[in-house]
Amino acid sequence: MTRIMTITSGLPGTGKTHLAINIALEQVRRGRQVGVFYARESATPIDKLLLVQQPVSMLRRVGDSNERGLLRSGYQGIDIISCGTPLREWPTIQAEQRMGCIKEMDVQEGYDDLLIDTSGMDARTLLASCRASGVVVLVVTPEPRSRAEAFALIRVLHLNGFAGLLRLIVNKARCLAEAKEIHNEFHRQVNSRLGQDVPLLGVLPLDENVNRAQRARQAFTAVFPESEAAAGIVVVADALEDIPVHFSSGPRTLSALWHALIEVIQLPVMLAGGTLLNDEIEMTRTLEQPSEAPVYSQDKETGLFQFQGNLENLCAVRDRLQSDLQVFLTDLDAFVDAAGRNACVLADAKDGRLQRNQIINLVSRLLGIVEAAYPMQSFRFQVADTVVSHPDAAWLQAGHYMKYIFHMMQSELSDTAQILLLNVPAMNVTTGVDGETIYELIDTVRHSYLNVMSDPQNGVRIQAWLTNEVAPVVDVVSLVQRRAPAG
Repeated sequence: MTRIMTITSGLPGTGKTHLAINIALEQVRRGRQVGVFYARESATPIDKLLLVQQPVSMLRRVGDSNERGLLRSGYQGIDIISCGTPLREWPTIQAEQRMGCIKEMDVQEGYDDLLIDTSGMDARTLLASCRASGVVVLVVTPEPRSRAEAFALIRVLHLNGFAGLLRLIVNKARCLAEAKEIHNEFHRQVNSRLGQDVPLLGVLPLDENVNRAQRARQAFTAVFPESEAAAGIVVVADALEDIPVHFSSGPRTLSALWHALIEVIQLPVMLAGGTLLNDEIEMTRTLEQPSEAPVYSQDKETGLFQFQGNLENLCAVRDRLQSDLQVFLTDLDAFVDAAGRNACVLADAKDGRLQRNQIINLVSRLLGIVEAAYPMQSFRFQVADTVVSHPDAAWLQAGHYMKYIFHMMQSELSDTAQILLLNVPAMNVTTGVDGETIYELIDTVRHSYLNVMSDPQNGVRIQAWLTNEVAPVVDVVSLVQRRAPAG
């Protein structure tokens, strides 16, 4: 029999992935066979957070196909499992392929514990994982919005008939008294409004050793076993042993879990107010086409380059580019030039405008600030050759542009980065409909545009449009699936 737990929250950045890893490690130390399932489409997948063993394709016979895209990695006794086909698409793939996925997800002896890390999952898959599990562990932090989003998640689960066990972990607490106060208030609200109990599973203090371990790409209980955070994990594991094996609901084997997920993920999702989850609306708001972007007519856009990895590896991608991509290779050199980060971006700013090289230097300094604080920060970088015609009069002129997009999943800009942006001439600062802060610089004279969005829900995104009078002599480059080498 497998104990199946979903680790989730209503807000990114609460520490779900690190908790899943370290809880799993503690269970392994207690002699249990443990697996952790994660979404490979997550902004910071487990195999990028940890120095895992070489991923092994889960093929068992010479004639097996690799079309399922299953990977199993190892880390100090944990099986780390992911699938190239997102769970959301499982109901649509061929039955034979789906059955192959289900069969190969388990080990021969079966797992004692399987933890599902919901980081990076879309709303429907996250809810389905919770509804199909026997135990759901909610992670909250002292940040008020974290608790508000967690309450909203419980409310949606309640509306859709969730009958499993809920447990709460307070992460990054400054002291035990604060954590208990957070739990007492949260439990009171959930119980009075929804009639649901949310017992406290454990408390993890704000511990610098967690960040130190993250920078080393290791689990904090492995490299700092005497830390306060590691002691908190032991308490959580002890509390898990008090949960009866016969859960009140939920599947008890991996095969039953996957079949339940396939069934539940296709069901309508009821939201507050009697409305249904509209996945089409949810999917239209992509990183590449943000809702607040200026209106314009775009003839075409050719994706030239895409990279996903850690900030410290950005420099490494330059060596992998073809020489005929010189149009944006020079810009890329400037973006990652350490010397450029120390230059003054405000020099020679006339009439409140920044020239093309000054915008590049400003972005470089922003990246430098983020990398200095979070060297292992996962981010996404894209370059596109864009042709604009019939522009809005308040925005860019018609012409050729190189569009650069940097996206990082940290919850907000640091104070240093905000001060830097606020001191840029003609910088326009607004608040979006969802509470995000938007920094915008438009220069119709020099044909350039800079947009920096700081969104607690979707991270920090930097978008720069730079004029390009000559179209790049290059075909579409197939680098979308490649990643910079580790280290």
